[in-house]
Amino acid sequence: MINRILVATDASAASNRALEMAVQFAVLHSAELLIVHVIRDMQIPFEIQEIPELEFNKFEAFSDAREEVMRKVAESILRTAKERAEKGGAGKVETAIGTGDPATSILGFAERRKVDMIVLGTRGLGKLKGTVLGSVSRKIANNAETSCLIVR
Repeated sequence: MINRILVATDASAASNRALEMAVQFAVLHSAELLIVHVIRDMQIPFEIQEIPELEFNKFEAFSDAREEVMRKVAESILRTAKERAEKGGAGKVETAIGTGDPATSILGFAERRKVDMIVLGTRGLGKLKGTVLGSVSRKIANNAETSCLIVR
């Protein structure tokens, strides 16, 4: 039985299609819907931090500003996705922001929230847009302890 569905979104066309499918399943099964967006880490390599001419403290200020902007973007993406889910008829809809490696973060949410299904797009806004099945989708499908639906 499907009681709780997790759908990951990055606002790409593929993740928007995944959201539509997740909403359909949520309505069909009267399931809760958890919409997740993950903010990727952008660590500055240690070697670069050690170059005195670069004045690393300036990079730290940039990193803080980047984090704030990315959080606002994530909130906007999730707000829009939640509105679409509710307009589509989904009952209980929650949102969450993860950080770090997207696959690891999504798998963590799935385990902690005890979801019955994970819905993903085939590929998102990652660097290798030409892959048929994105690396995040592949990693989740291979490591999830619950059912996964990969939407084209």
